[in-house]
Formats: sequence, C-alpha cells, structure tokens
Amino acid sequence: MNQNRLTLGLLSLISFLGVFTVPHSASAQCVQADISVQYNISGSRQPTERTNDVDFDSHGNCQGNVSVTTGVQGNEGGTGRVRQRRVVRHRFRGNSNYGSGGSTIQIKSNPAIDVYNAADRLEH
Repeated sequence: MNQNRLTLGLLSLISFLGVFTVPHSASAQCVQADISVQYNISGSRQPTERTNDVDFDSHGNCQGNVSVTTGVQGNEGGTGRVRQRRVVRHRFRGNSNYGSGGSTIQIKSNPAIDVYNAADRLEH
C-alpha cells in the first residue's frame, strides 16, 4: 500500500516538473469563429433551400485578436418552401512590425435543422 502511494507521488511529481521543462507551448495568436443555427419547423414537404457562406481571411502577423459572429435563422409554421441565406466575412489584417505572429485558428459550427410538423397541415 505504501509502495503504491510512493509510486503515485513520484508520477505526480514527474508530471508536475514536465510542465516547466517544455520549452515552448502551443498557443493561438488569433481566433476567427462563426457559430450559427439555421432551422425550419414546418409542414412543408419541400426541402429547405439554404446557404451559409462563411469566409475567413487572415493576413500578416496576428496576436491576441478574436472575432466571433453568431446567428440564428429560423422558420416555424407554414406549408410552403423555406429559403434561408446567410453571408459572413471575417477579415484580420496584421501589422508586419508587430513581432512574430502565429497561426489563426478558424472555427465554423453551423448546424442546419429541418423538422417536419404535420400539425401545420391541419385545417382549423
């Protein structure tokens, strides 16, 4: 039992020391993110006509910047065709005299959701 504690203690100490011996850690200099949802809940039997055009652009050195866009496009009810259009542009222009810039991380999370609701077809 004491030997297990000693082994666990030594492993913990080695792991802790490992944090200080890593010469360079990875870090993102800039982040561009687009988070959106496009949904349709209706009695339409036609597929939703949908576009989500997201364009990321990053030039030059970039440090410490974050650009995030969010959006929700939704339709609830009806029996006709649904059209959803979305256009997003992200631009970073770095300063070449700003030191060493790093990679820009680009994140897109854009689910499209369609739910058929037969109740929309009932006559009142």
